[in-house]
Amino acid sequence: MTDSALSKQMAETKLLAEGLKKRVDAVGKVGLTEARAEELTALVGEIEKLNAEQEELKARLKTKTAELAAKQKSLKALASETKKLVKIGVAKDDWLTFGITDKQ
Repeated sequence: MTDSALSKQMAETKLLAEGLKKRVDAVGKVGLTEARAEELTALVGEIEKLNAEQEELKARLKTKTAELAAKQKSLKALASETKKLVKIGVAKDDWLTFGITDKQ
C-alpha cells in the first residue's frame, strides 16, 4: 500500500470511529458500540506507530546502502591499483598466484 493510500485509509478510519462515537444511538441497532470505535482508534494508533518505525528503518537502510556503495567503490579502486602494481612487479606466468587471469 502506498503512503498516500495508507494516509487516506487512516484518515477515513479516524472519521469512521468519530462518527461511531457521536452516533452510537443510530448504529447501536446494528450491533455497533463505542467499543468498536475504540478498537478502530487503537488499531489506527498501532499502524501509525508501525509506519513510523518502518520509515525509520527505510532511512537507516538508505544510509547503510550509501555507506556500502562507498566502501565497494574504495575496494574496487584499491584492488585495481594493487592488481596493476602486481602486474608490474611480478612475471606474467605468476599472476595466477594473485588471482589475476588477465592476458596483459
